[in-house]
Amino acid sequence: MILQVRNGLPVVSLTLEYQGRTATVCNIILDTGAAESLIDREEVKELQIETDDDDIIVPMAGIGGRDYALRKRIDGLRFGSYHVESLYVDFGNMDEHPGVNGLLGFDILSAGQFVIDLQSMKIYRKDSR
Repeated sequence: MILQVRNGLPVVSLTLEYQGRTATVCNIILDTGAAESLIDREEVKELQIETDDDDIIVPMAGIGGRDYALRKRIDGLRFGSYHVESLYVDFGNMDEHPGVNGLLGFDILSAGQFVIDLQSMKIYRKDSR
């Protein structure tokens, strides 16, 4: 998959699956420094994600300060040809970063064994070159 660059940052799109619904979220920063991936809750309204008793509220901290996110098990996530089922994703507020709809973090990048080739501006799975 070819990496797009916006405002000097590599951005990608992800498709999330939850209870028979899907949502594709664009302008997600590829962030190898983020331990967990984070999706702006406003960008997935069509998934109708609500807080349940078994969900986890997690603190998040970064350059933008401190806040909290909802860690929710979703049915699936697609990133290019990579598809993973039944995983936890954090949903939070990205209002402080206009135009940024989330972070693709180390959790998904390492699980998918992705290689980031900055010379060709491509990201691919190690075994699917």
